[in-house]
Amino acid sequence: MTSPGRRSPRPRGGVQTALRRALWPVRRVLAPAALEFGGELSRLRTERGLLHERVQELENQVAVLQEGLHEARRLNLRIAELTDLVTELVLPLHDREIDPAVLQRLRPDTV
Repeated sequence: MTSPGRRSPRPRGGVQTALRRALWPVRRVLAPAALEFGGELSRLRTERGLLHERVQELENQVAVLQEGLHEARRLNLRIAELTDLVTELVLPLHDREIDPAVLQRLRPDTV
């Protein structure tokens, strides 16, 4: 007899194994799909692991693409600023006046 609060150790094999073997034909009749899918479980776990790795790769690629997109946007802004500067300096002066406020809006590394 075991003391209260302590569980008796589970037998390994023995009665449980005999019961499983006895119920196998019943289970085979009542749940054939479950038994067929039981073999698929390890394949599905492997496939899930491969898909998880692929998702990680895609997330890394997205991060790289986002960094590249940020750099492209920064460069496009710089090109727009340089275009504005060239427009202000190159257009004939007699057609318009150069507004110094426009030049002050540009970043110092543009001028």
